[in-house]
Amino acid sequence: MLNGFGWDAIFVEGDVFNPKGIHEPMAKAFDEAIEKILKIQAEARQKSADEAKRGFWPVLVVRTPKGWSAPHSFKGEVIEGSFRAHQVPLPVSAENLTYKDDLEKWLRSYKPEELFNKDGSFKTEYAEIAPKGNKRMGMHPITNGGVDPKVLELSPWEKFALKFDKPGEIKDQDMVNAGKYFADMIVKNPHNFRAFGPDETKSNRMFEVLKVTKRQWLERVDAELDEAIGPSGRLIDSQLSEHQAEGFLEGYVLTGRHGYFASYESFLRVVDSMLTQHMKWVAKAQKVNWRNDYPSLNVIATSTAFQQDHNGYTHQDPGILGHLADKKPELIREYLPADSNTLLAVLEKAFKERNVINLIVASKQPREQFYNVEEAKELVEKGLKVIDWASTVKDGEEPDVVLVASGTEPNLEMLAAISYLNKEYPSLKIRFVNVVDLLKLRHPSIDPRGLSDEEFDAIFTKDKPVVFAFHGYEGLIRDIFFNRHNHNLKVHGYREKGDITTSFDIRLMSDMDRFHISETVAKAVYKDNDSEFVKQMQDKVKEHKAYIKQYGIDMDEVRYWKWEGVKK
Repeated sequence: MLNGFGWDAIFVEGDVFNPKGIHEPMAKAFDEAIEKILKIQAEARQKSADEAKRGFWPVLVVRTPKGWSAPHSFKGEVIEGSFRAHQVPLPVSAENLTYKDDLEKWLRSYKPEELFNKDGSFKTEYAEIAPKGNKRMGMHPITNGGVDPKVLELSPWEKFALKFDKPGEIKDQDMVNAGKYFADMIVKNPHNFRAFGPDETKSNRMFEVLKVTKRQWLERVDAELDEAIGPSGRLIDSQLSEHQAEGFLEGYVLTGRHGYFASYESFLRVVDSMLTQHMKWVAKAQKVNWRNDYPSLNVIATSTAFQQDHNGYTHQDPGILGHLADKKPELIREYLPADSNTLLAVLEKAFKERNVINLIVASKQPREQFYNVEEAKELVEKGLKVIDWASTVKDGEEPDVVLVASGTEPNLEMLAAISYLNKEYPSLKIRFVNVVDLLKLRHPSIDPRGLSDEEFDAIFTKDKPVVFAFHGYEGLIRDIFFNRHNHNLKVHGYREKGDITTSFDIRLMSDMDRFHISETVAKAVYKDNDSEFVKQMQDKVKEHKAYIKQYGIDMDEVRYWKWEGVKK
């Protein structure tokens, strides 16, 4: 099996109860493995990268009993070689010393007097055997931020920014533009930047990456079946394995180099525990004075929950936001850019950060582009921004309602809802807020980067209705607002509903759409559940359902909606 997986298996077995029976074969196996490694490396260095062939790296398989060298049995039950050897085989603790003598007998069987001096120090003849300096595993500079690590060279993100005169007047694809940025990074950083993914680079619209590099692959290439594949390249995504791709990136950043891991959003849950362990490792490493810092671990969630019209319910799960939000706030960032310019600004910030995990939720579908370069800069620098051109409240005035959006589709649907509301209620004082850096909303007692109470209340007020359109599960927003003054909150997020349906219907199924949001605002502000406008919005939902059932596409009113501004 191991040979089939591409390893050169070396088995170590023998008489485990005879020191020479197992230790000598082990020493010989180590020598054999090291010789094979050196041979593979020497042969590889004699050729160019484009001529590289996959080496069959050695793997040691050591066959010893589980709990080898533990007591053979205890109180009539076998320990060595059985499941009982797991964790604590003898029940001895500070509170229970009944079997202390049995534990001492076991530990003395290792003959510590042969290894240690009376003062507890290691005997010199054995200490001399131990590796010194950088030969020690934990002190190897390559795994401690790298040998002479290079700063990532970045072009200004504005070089790739979209230019437009009015919000929403053009459509573009955010991940296509991110791909241009990544391609530029690959060209500028040919030795210290890599891209990782589970066979989804084209699906996630990073076409430009494949124009400047190949997928690195050392196996046979079939010209009819394979595309952009070769023995050298800065992209590793030829195997559909989230575990492998995320693990590669972890190892890569620990060597002081830089990269990203892009995946379908729902399948980031496959590796969420790996992200947790990386976070825990960085947290502990920061407490060790000889540990260096490390480049950020950048995770891009695309093909998102509200963009799964052809994949459907199985591909809808924005839960990675909630999972990471529960971790150490100093080490976690969650960005939800609404369009290309905000995404590009986020990427520049993310790749400059150190010792953090950056989760970036990005759209790959054609979407209206709303925020110009200056707005995108402010959104990313501050984490959020009151959008004046979509607000009807004047500076210094209290709003009647605060409308908030975080994410691509939430931003679109909230702006569409504002259009309906402004037309029906021209005197309604609306404050619209877009949130990019989600965790900046948390209270500083929870997250040191969080807005102060004064800053938060100045935007969200202390008691006015807040209607929040959110990309993820709603509980995360309710949790964020728990420590704030204003609990007058209504959230429209992902509600665990989905199907293979139209793109707008995906949103409507979770009530994260312009019609349901508009209805919520009208009820929250005017306290009238039976107004003519509420009925209009409910009728729009019925009209939509009937339309997609008959025609299989969204209504023209939705498909061709354009931002036309508000009357103030």
